[in-house]
Amino acid sequence: MNKKNKLNLFFIFLFFSFFELSLWAQEETSIEYSQAVTSSQPDFNLHTLLSATMNNHPDLLKLEEEYRRSILDVKDAWWSMSPTVDLQASGTYMVKPPLGAMYINSDEIINSIQWNGQRPRNSGQRIKIYDGMEKTLYNFELALTQPVFTWGKIANAIKLYTQISQIKQTQISQQTVQLETELKTRLLSLYYMNKILTILDEELTYAARMVEVSEIAETTGMLLHQEVVDNKIQAKELEFAKQDVIEQFADQLLELERITGIPDLTYEDIDFSFVTALENSFDILLQKDQKELEAEILSGNQSSIKMLTQLEDVSKTAEKIARASENWKPDIALQMSTSYSGSRVPLFEPNWRRKDDYSLNISIGIKTTIWDGGKKIRDISRKMSDVQTAEINKLDATSSISKTFNSQWNAAQVCTMKIEYQDLKIESAESKINQKQQMYESGYGSETDVLSAKIERCNAQIEKEKQALARATACLTIDFLRK
Repeated sequence: MNKKNKLNLFFIFLFFSFFELSLWAQEETSIEYSQAVTSSQPDFNLHTLLSATMNNHPDLLKLEEEYRRSILDVKDAWWSMSPTVDLQASGTYMVKPPLGAMYINSDEIINSIQWNGQRPRNSGQRIKIYDGMEKTLYNFELALTQPVFTWGKIANAIKLYTQISQIKQTQISQQTVQLETELKTRLLSLYYMNKILTILDEELTYAARMVEVSEIAETTGMLLHQEVVDNKIQAKELEFAKQDVIEQFADQLLELERITGIPDLTYEDIDFSFVTALENSFDILLQKDQKELEAEILSGNQSSIKMLTQLEDVSKTAEKIARASENWKPDIALQMSTSYSGSRVPLFEPNWRRKDDYSLNISIGIKTTIWDGGKKIRDISRKMSDVQTAEINKLDATSSISKTFNSQWNAAQVCTMKIEYQDLKIESAESKINQKQQMYESGYGSETDVLSAKIERCNAQIEKEKQALARATACLTIDFLRK
């Protein structure tokens, strides 16, 4: 093994140390990985995994609940334009009513009359003129309040809550696209890592044979012990590389279980037939004009920019509400109320028509703030500042999205060129293997030369798979930015 092979192994380790290329990768979790032989048809394809993710992912479920609550807020805002009807009722039982029975002396009545003839005799009789209050007292009041004029505060409140609800809907769409991109990224990571594990197994076989051959050569005095040790070190490094890939492989499976809600998910459970079509879509994507694609992304239909535009509209609507609440801007409302107060339940009181215990009132109310120390003026200034902040955030996000797109576009193009470069190296290694094999079989070469050429081919194949994964991640990021 020469220094060039050592350098290749170093880049393999460097690659796997930064292997979490997914934009939403979580903390690493190390578990054992065991390869199983496929014994049945895969249970899950891309469609079923995507459906499971949309149905089980907690972040998406939370956003859906927030959206449902925002719909209720919109309905509440609409009903603010409708009248409010309040009913108050009370019933009282009095052990000792404040007004008892009332009597009048009949003699006082007789004496108060001027008689033309004979005056009746005084009898001293008492006549009851009032039976006194009953021990029960009922009060009922029905009030209706209808806003008449509020300087547009109610209409703008409806608009504000509608805009917030639309933002929640946009968040759901964005989260859906994000989860789809994350799912594809993790599935592709598993796919390419599985191919790398297969290549590493092959390379480990060559490395083990290299150690065996070098040990034999050492016993015959044809090879130094240091070279034998170097071959053993390189074989051990390959084992470390494989173990690192196995841990990353297991991490990706755990994350797939988390986002899909499918327990005990294995590589053999997944149908990877979608990968070919997805790779073809990457080729089509990278053939597009870069400037046209960037213009499409920044057109405003992209979910992040769309949501920032909606937040800007919310800030402007909040500013309008604040301006409608300025001093000396009165709110006008109509209030109608009807009430009853009596000793019996309405309509069951004796002679209730004549007692006139009912009332009907119609009122016009005006309410305004005359002076509050400038609080409302400062509130308007704060809302204006929020509008400016929303505009700045939108510009900053647009710049960030443009930078991300160009970075990922360049990365994808570079990866494509590196894949082509590795194909040439693989082709060269194949030719070298055939040449070394022929020389070895004819007695002019050594088995070590053949093994070195095969290891070189494996390194090129691993590098190709690494670049394929990096290219896929960049293309998925670009595709996400378009949605």
